[in-house]
Amino acid sequence: MRVSNLVMVAALAIAPALHAQFSSGSTGSDGALNYTTAGTYTFDPQVLGLNPAGDNVFNFTTINIGANVTLNMPADVLRNRAVIWLASGNVTITGTLNLAGANGATMSASNPGQARYPAMPGAGGFPGGVGQYLTSPATNGDGLGAGQTTTGNGGSATYAYNSNELVPLQGGAGGAGGQIGSGTAGGNGGAGGGAIRIVSSTSISVTGSILAYGGTAGAGLGSYNGGYGSGGAIHLVAPAVTNTGTLNANGVVQPIGVVKVSANTANIAGAVTGQYTLGPLYNPPLPTAIPAVKVVSVNGVNAPTDVTGSQLSPDFTISTMSTVTVNISAANIPVGTVVNLHLTSEQGNDATVACAALAGTFAASTASCTGVTFPQGVTISDIKAIW
Repeated sequence: MRVSNLVMVAALAIAPALHAQFSSGSTGSDGALNYTTAGTYTFDPQVLGLNPAGDNVFNFTTINIGANVTLNMPADVLRNRAVIWLASGNVTITGTLNLAGANGATMSASNPGQARYPAMPGAGGFPGGVGQYLTSPATNGDGLGAGQTTTGNGGSATYAYNSNELVPLQGGAGGAGGQIGSGTAGGNGGAGGGAIRIVSSTSISVTGSILAYGGTAGAGLGSYNGGYGSGGAIHLVAPAVTNTGTLNANGVVQPIGVVKVSANTANIAGAVTGQYTLGPLYNPPLPTAIPAVKVVSVNGVNAPTDVTGSQLSPDFTISTMSTVTVNISAANIPVGTVVNLHLTSEQGNDATVACAALAGTFAASTASCTGVTFPQGVTISDIKAIW
C-alpha cells in the first residue's frame, strides 16, 4: 500500500516511464507492415512469407495502413483463426482493415446449386449455413450462437462471448440457411464477422476503419431467406489509443459483436458500433495449444499448402465417381475423437461421413475418412471435431 500511494502521488511525473515499460510482446521478427499505395489487398501470410508457425500471431515493428488502402482479411487465407498483430512501435490505420463476414450468396435462378455454398467469414469468424435445395436440407450456421434452421427463414446468429477480456479471441457466428417455400431454393445464411487484436508498445491511431460486422441474409428463390451473421470482435491494446475513424463489429440483428479498448489514455471520438467497453491497459495471454483439424490428402492427392475452400478455385480435382479416401490430421484434440466430414455439393445430395477415430497423440493425430463420394461439379467440404 505504501508503494502504491507513492506511485499515485507521483503519477504525473512518472507516467512516461510507465508507458515505456509496457510491451506488446512483439519480437519484431516480421518487420514493418506497410501498405501505403492506394488499392485493395489481401493479407495472406502464405504469400507474404509471414508467421511460419501458423498461429496467426504476427510480430511487427510498426504497422501503417495508408489512406485509400483496403486490406481484406478473410478466414480462408488466415487459417480460419482470429488475428493477433503485435507491434513494438506505433500502429497507424488510415485506410481500412476488412474482417467483415460475407453476405449469403445470391441464388442463381438458372442453377441454384451453383450459388449454394457457405458464406465466407472474416478471419476468426464462422461461415453461414446453406439453403434447402432439391433433397438437400437447409443447414445451421457455424460458431458459438450460430443460427439454427427453422420451418421458414433461417435463424440469425447471436453473439455469446463468455470472457470480458476476449480470451479466447473469436469472431461471430453464421446465420442458418432458409427452407424451400413455394419456390426452388432457400437462401444462404450470412457469415460472422472476424476477430482481431492489435497490441502496440506505444500507440494505436485509427483515422480510417476496422470492420468486423456480420454478413446479411441471402434471399431465397421464391422461398425463405437465410439468417444473418453476427458481428465479430475488435480489441485495441496500447498505452495510448485514438479512434477518430470507425470501429464496426455490428451484427444486423442483436446481439452485436464486441469492441474493446485497453489503454492508459484513450480518445474514442469516432464511430463505434458494437458492445463497446473501455478498460485498463492489459495485454492478454497469447493463444496456446489451439485445436485444429485439416485435410491432408484426397484420393492420394496431397493438399496444397494454402487450402482455401474456394468454389471458384478448388483445392482438389478428383477424376473419379468412385468412392475415395480423405486423410486428415489434427492437433490438440483428444485421441479417439470422431471427426465428421460434411459435403455440400453443387450437383448432388449433401452428405456427412464419419471418419475413423483420431489416433496418435493429443498434440498430433491422424485419421482416414473412407467411402467418400464426390458428385460431379464442385463440392465444399467442411470437417468438424466435437468432443
